[in-house]
Amino acid sequence: MKKIKIAVLGANGQLGQEFRYIHASYEYMSFDFFDKNALDITDPNAVKIALTTTVYDYVINCAAYTAVDKAENEQSLCFAINNLACINITDALHGLDTRLVHFSSDYVYHTYPGFPLQETDVTAPQGIYAQSKLQGEEHIRTTSIPALIIRTSWVVSVFGHNFVKTMIRLGKEKSEINVVNDQYGAPTNARHLAKVVLEIITQTETNSDLIQAFNDTYNFANEGIITWYDLAQYIMKQSLSNCKVFPIPTTAYPTPAKRPHWSVMSKKKINNAFQIDTPHWRQGIQEIMEELASKD
Repeated sequence: MKKIKIAVLGANGQLGQEFRYIHASYEYMSFDFFDKNALDITDPNAVKIALTTTVYDYVINCAAYTAVDKAENEQSLCFAINNLACINITDALHGLDTRLVHFSSDYVYHTYPGFPLQETDVTAPQGIYAQSKLQGEEHIRTTSIPALIIRTSWVVSVFGHNFVKTMIRLGKEKSEINVVNDQYGAPTNARHLAKVVLEIITQTETNSDLIQAFNDTYNFANEGIITWYDLAQYIMKQSLSNCKVFPIPTTAYPTPAKRPHWSVMSKKKINNAFQIDTPHWRQGIQEIMEELASKD
């Protein structure tokens, strides 16, 4: 079996760094990592050169504009990274035998059906970030590029800036904090997500029956349903912090961009298609906290 050649874009973000961290364990894969200094994904010529000079089997696009609130004032930059870049990537891959992996967001739904969101549910993005993510994935689906699109939520990691690291820091600095308790979802350990993607690539390469399944849109997050308040309490308890966490409604913490009330997503589709075992959010958070603690 020849080595699977993979390009990872956005290699210095939370998810990109997880691919960097785990890639050596996949001896049958060969990786090239592009951070934003190595490749400006908003530059069509640069993207074309990067993705055609070497013949890749897969391009994994981890690059994204994720500053949800800042996006309201940086609309052109947000759309350039989350939508225009998708156009540049698919244009560069046109006519090549390369598959694309792209990540989208629970923010594209912004609906509350009363049960876990399914990929076929209506999308009603609210805010610039949400709209840009939906436009990006919709563009990809209009092309002939075979693409795996994964909608994920509440991404956390040992890398970058995220809720877990913020709560650990606040637990050391504050005696009490307020956290919203009416937004529901489940955190996603970025390493779990990266491993799932490489598992799907492995299955697709070794089982031609899965090629069609690859070319689809899926939800992925860790299992369970909690609020940000629940997660904050769990982190304080696990880190042995005396910081008290008080629940507040979203209305008491106004932000420029509206957050989804319901980000609980069904993983049945991806589990059935690729026999994926989805870990519980507690496992994901525990792994991150233990690794962070080992680095202190």
